[in-house]
Amino acid sequence: MNVGGTRRMLTHDEAHHDELASSTLKNFRIIFNSVRKHLSQIEALCGVSSSQLWVLWELHKSPGLRVTELAGKLSIHQSTASNLIEKLVKKSLISKKREDQDQRVVRLYLTQAGMEVILKAPGSPRGVLRDALDHLSIQDLLSLQQSLECLIGKIRLKDEADALMPLTDIQLSPPEHAG
Repeated sequence: MNVGGTRRMLTHDEAHHDELASSTLKNFRIIFNSVRKHLSQIEALCGVSSSQLWVLWELHKSPGLRVTELAGKLSIHQSTASNLIEKLVKKSLISKKREDQDQRVVRLYLTQAGMEVILKAPGSPRGVLRDALDHLSIQDLLSLQQSLECLIGKIRLKDEADALMPLTDIQLSPPEHAG
């Protein structure tokens, strides 16, 4: 470190902090690149985005979901879920059916073509990140959640609305430089 024209040695704590920060950054790179590779794999194998596959998976597990229920399962905004649904309806992968008792209520179902996409899907149709989170203990999830909240608190450029955006909508382009 260069302070006032003289070079000073890092203290043991500073060096340890720098080493931990670098190691943590590398772990985030592994996570981001794993997600990016998974997104590409889903599109190549299934012909749909990862978030579209997750919609299909949830309807496979729970046929007849309403849009609000589906949005909750995907942890996304209802309008985002509606956009995903419309794309899947246009591809004839899901169908919408109105309830007889209340025509305002729309239920969602897989079509045969949607089931065929599910059958092509790799082992984690909800995504590699969600799959990994599902395999953590409650204690590990709590610890991770607290650490991420602390990290997010230190980030200057952030938008809380991003919490309700599918990862497929986030540009995870290949790394060009460190960051």
